Amino acid sequence: MVKRKNQDAVSIKPAVELLSEEEWMARRNIYMQRLADLKTSVAFIDDAVEEYKELQKQKLRNDKWNSYLACDGLPNPSRPAEIRKFIFQLNFMEQESCANEISWVLSVDECSVLSQAPDRCDRTRKIMEKSRPNVGQLYDETVQRILATIERVQRVLRNDDELVHLPTFQVRELDKIPNELYGEIESFFDKLTYRVVSSPDALMM
Repeated sequence: MVKRKNQDAVSIKPAVELLSEEEWMARRNIYMQRLADLKTSVAFIDDAVEEYKELQKQKLRNDKWNSYLACDGLPNPSRPAEIRKFIFQLNFMEQESCANEISWVLSVDECSVLSQAPDRCDRTRKIMEKSRPNVGQLYDETVQRILATIERVQRVLRNDDELVHLPTFQVRELDKIPNELYGEIESFFDKLTYRVVSSPDALMM
């Protein structure tokens, strides 16, 4: 009986493993070191975020100043009404270009070289096609101006410091502007295509 009691005493082990004071201190030091490293990392991230915000503010100021110096005629990117007025002006200029266009093909006269008049003018197709208008230039400049406007609008939308000073309804309208402008670009490409296809002899290379 005594022998069995001794065996039972030996077989009983503590349910939880106990740590020595040295082990506990070692683990505590590791934990505290990790916390310190984490705080340092968070501080670096906070500093980087603040530096990024400051750089964005500086870039915004530089862009505004460069736009002012350039006098490029682009609208204020934070004013949707001004941007839509700008698009209306571009469409009006395109319509004026179409209305004032006279096909150079109408001036072609292959018989002009047969004239014996001293003031004769060579109006053969080979000569007259040198006056072919570059209709693509107007659309290229228009699209480039719209793309520049989109870039400026998106810059404003990414800048919280500038959005916070705008009324809510203005921010909502401004958020619609990029899609509207992309739609205008598609419209101008369609107009260019129509002009070229409808006058292949005059405009198609």
